[in-house]
Amino acid sequence: MNRGWRRRRLGPLVLPALVLAGVAVFVRQERDENARRAQEDAAEEAAQRAERLQVFARGSFDPVLELCRAGWRDELNVHPEPSALAWTRRSLDGYFLDGTDLRSWRQLRCDANGVRRGPRVAHPLLTPLAEATPETGSESAAADDEAWRLALERLSAAPRDPRELGVELARHPLTGAVISRRWRGVEGGAGASLEPAGTPPFALLIAEPEFPFAAGAAPPPLRSLPRVRWLEQPDAAFDVVERALPAGARIVELTFGEDEIDLTVESPTPAFDGDPPAPYGDMGFDEYGIAEMSWWYPRTEPGFGCPTGESLADVRAGYAAARARVRGPLIRAWYSCSPAYSDGRRGVWHLVDDQTGD
Repeated sequence: MNRGWRRRRLGPLVLPALVLAGVAVFVRQERDENARRAQEDAAEEAAQRAERLQVFARGSFDPVLELCRAGWRDELNVHPEPSALAWTRRSLDGYFLDGTDLRSWRQLRCDANGVRRGPRVAHPLLTPLAEATPETGSESAAADDEAWRLALERLSAAPRDPRELGVELARHPLTGAVISRRWRGVEGGAGASLEPAGTPPFALLIAEPEFPFAAGAAPPPLRSLPRVRWLEQPDAAFDVVERALPAGARIVELTFGEDEIDLTVESPTPAFDGDPPAPYGDMGFDEYGIAEMSWWYPRTEPGFGCPTGESLADVRAGYAAARARVRGPLIRAWYSCSPAYSDGRRGVWHLVDDQTGD
């Protein structure tokens, strides 16, 4: 009788206990699988790093350039030729014209850890030229490209003297001529020589922190431009939008990210192939407020934007009202007519915070 009573009392508890045991086994297996995958990923990353380190350590320029070009192209989606390069036996830094600003370069790093986007820096060869300004497209002219190609070929063909620790190459922004600075081992570290003769000194392109400069040999560093975190400084973001708006344009979609602004306007926009002007145009800006293009990309449809745009003043006031309702930092702010958040006709701000993700 007691045994029957126990069975009746314990019976309803057996199934939940079995479920809990099964869940525990599943959680443990999932944890073990995640740990195994993490170990495999770490081992693969270590192997890739060791392989890349060997490429740099050999001291040959071509394999390094090929490796870094592939990373810049495939991982960072940067395809043009750089305006400057800085090679050492541990890294290669590329400097590229990026967007509409001809007075600055975007730095792209490449070393044993892979490729990554660096800061935007003031053009180091414009400073000694005072008021001189490069002409639009001057660095992409055929003659300039040919001079750059020949300079890379000479660097590739020259045997790497063990004492040669680094080379910096740069295109002159006004003449297209290629200038260089070579770093060779001397007593106490690395000393520099400029080519061709008479080349004025310029800011340091090598970004490797451990590079062994001889005492007093290091040039002044490049000047990084001040970046803006748009979600923390929305007034600055709206100022960028205001400066960029074509006359009479109205906003149909606007996104603020941590390091970018995406804008779609309702405004007659020149189209491709002689087609009539498109009713909408797109533009993007980086974390420095630099436009990615000098022209608006034409759109015949607003996408998630609103069919009819609103004035900047109204969109700005709408942001202030929406922001007052959201506590904590944001990871995204999106003004649109997305049917998920609006009636599809009038735009609303959708703010995503870093706590809820929504």
